[in-house]
Amino acid sequence: MQKRYILGLGKINIILILMAMKTILQFMVLALVFDILTSPQAWAEVDCYGDKELVKVKCKKTLEVLGPYVDPNPSCIRVVEQSDMACICGIIKPEEEIYISIIRFLRLARTCRKPVPAPGQKCGTYTIPHPSPVPPSRIH
Repeated sequence: MQKRYILGLGKINIILILMAMKTILQFMVLALVFDILTSPQAWAEVDCYGDKELVKVKCKKTLEVLGPYVDPNPSCIRVVEQSDMACICGIIKPEEEIYISIIRFLRLARTCRKPVPAPGQKCGTYTIPHPSPVPPSRIH
């Protein structure tokens, strides 16, 4: 009795096709694993540590805790405009608040029209206050 193979292919051809499919599948799985491991979103974390360091360096005078507020210089503004200031708020450490004024950080972000966390949320250890209610006008 003679065995019939799919589409008239011989046994050796079927084995070669299956081996090729296995190799392709292994490569695809390897590529998927590589993509998952190298993607920051895979770790559920947005990477803004580099942005934070740039803002700290370029905006040092504006963010200083002591002394009067200093308007940001053009290089500071450029860095802030390209940074995720809300993300940076979430990664400012308490020990950095010794030399970074969070109030000035928030003012700098607002000056550059960059979003910051909503009222009630934290920026570093500072909780962003809700806006004061507008007092009712007096009728005379």
